Amino acid sequence: MKALDVPLLKTLAHVSEPEVSLPAGRGVAFHSDRVEPGDVFFALPGEHGHGIAYADEALARGAAFVVSDLPSERGVVVEDPADLLLDLGRRARRELRGSVVGVTGSAGKTTTKSLLRATLAARATAGNLNTPLALAATLVEAALAEDEGATVALVLELGIDRRGEMAHLIELTRPDHAVLTSIAASHLAGLGSIDAVAEEKGALLAAAPGERLASLQAYGQLPDALRQGVHPYAVLDADQPAPTEPDLIPARRLAWDAESQRIVYRGLQLDLPWPGKAMADNALAALALAERLGVDPEVAAERLLTARLEPGRLQRRALGRLTILDDTYNSNPASAALALEVLRASPPPRAAVLGDMLELGDSSAAHHHALGAATRDLDAVLAVGPEAAAIQAANPHALHAPDAAAAEALLDALPDRGTVLFKASRGMRLETLLRRFEERLEASTPTKDGAA
Repeated sequence: MKALDVPLLKTLAHVSEPEVSLPAGRGVAFHSDRVEPGDVFFALPGEHGHGIAYADEALARGAAFVVSDLPSERGVVVEDPADLLLDLGRRARRELRGSVVGVTGSAGKTTTKSLLRATLAARATAGNLNTPLALAATLVEAALAEDEGATVALVLELGIDRRGEMAHLIELTRPDHAVLTSIAASHLAGLGSIDAVAEEKGALLAAAPGERLASLQAYGQLPDALRQGVHPYAVLDADQPAPTEPDLIPARRLAWDAESQRIVYRGLQLDLPWPGKAMADNALAALALAERLGVDPEVAAERLLTARLEPGRLQRRALGRLTILDDTYNSNPASAALALEVLRASPPPRAAVLGDMLELGDSSAAHHHALGAATRDLDAVLAVGPEAAAIQAANPHALHAPDAAAAEALLDALPDRGTVLFKASRGMRLETLLRRFEERLEASTPTKDGAA
């Protein structure tokens, strides 16, 4: 794709003739606060307003021009700008020369995407942008960049929350290779059951003609028809017997603590600067797929350790005598259990601030109750949100607040030493409560001369 300009748009849709000459774009954005100089800004209609209200802001940030169904300065008008963006993504995908890797899973997909970006020296979707429009924008930008430079792989994160959505993402992205990180209770309000989660996410494996990897946990959940040609992978503890699944890709975990762990893969010993069994599995997926795509294992291992992970995913930071585990990005029963595993390996006293796990449908109360039961050994628990009331019901020592604002009054119940985990679904915005907690700690920390 040589240029993102009005003539290209005209090959895909009826486009109004602009009043002035417009430069070609170098990228795509549909959120004004993410516009980079040279982007084409797609001003889309939405549930809570219209993107045209932000057209001036986008132009001020350097947008090349605006595409919308409403007129604007330096804009062109099309009947359906969202459909046009998706069609641009499909065209870009047809023109891409590099391999496309699709990553999905109930937990771990964003981190695995970041690790694959490193081991494959690839491009990848930014952050957790895994919706059809975001994927289309990523495909367009990859095709534009590929025309200007070297051909490299593209790693795409595919996220779904309802039946049939994976088929649309597959049609748009047409992945060559696929990785399935996990299958667990997530988005059950739209997907209905664990079996449906397995079928939807497993469809990505069935669609990829090349290499297909699935964690051993996910592989065990797949219907038999979706296991064909799929290689399971698993990190085994040093004394753990190897499973009997054929074509298993194994690694061994030799040692671990609250901050890091040591694994061995293909005879290579790696000290991973991230805690938790889930991170070891994610690292193995990135190493194994890179090797199967022709990257020397030693090179892949070196690259892996340079990976930059997205924020809010078990990030560890120290404030005086206290260690905070920031896992505020998202939560479901599987990822919450993994976060508690890391917390238990951390210095005591141990506390957790746990917000609602959203979109669990009719099973929400049962899952929150189970999470509460799993916290009974902790020194302090603060449950936040209406669904989280079931956490307190299962753990009478837990405190409960109906929302983050009410929870602020309970922050003093958390320890000022040891380790505190913050975790909730994205919609809870628990990072705001975490900031308030950090501000309290910083305000109460004595200065060097002893004054508060």
